[in-house]
Amino acid sequence: MEIQSVENKFKFISIAAARCQQLQRGARPRVDSKSTKPTTVAQEEVRQGLVAAREPDVPEPVAQDADAGGGSEGTDVG
Repeated sequence: MEIQSVENKFKFISIAAARCQQLQRGARPRVDSKSTKPTTVAQEEVRQGLVAAREPDVPEPVAQDADAGGGSEGTDVG
């Protein structure tokens, strides 16, 4: 039974790959699976909505002042 749907295949694969790495490093599976393969277990966990994906923090763009620098870019001051 699918609890959480993932919007697209790329996101599904990305989440499952990250979870697979966790399982390979020793994390405990969150599902009772017939398979012992970390890739299969990770995919089952994502399909069942047992893995929460976090969106990366994106820093706000820094607004640059148009008057900063005095307009002397590319000129040789001597």
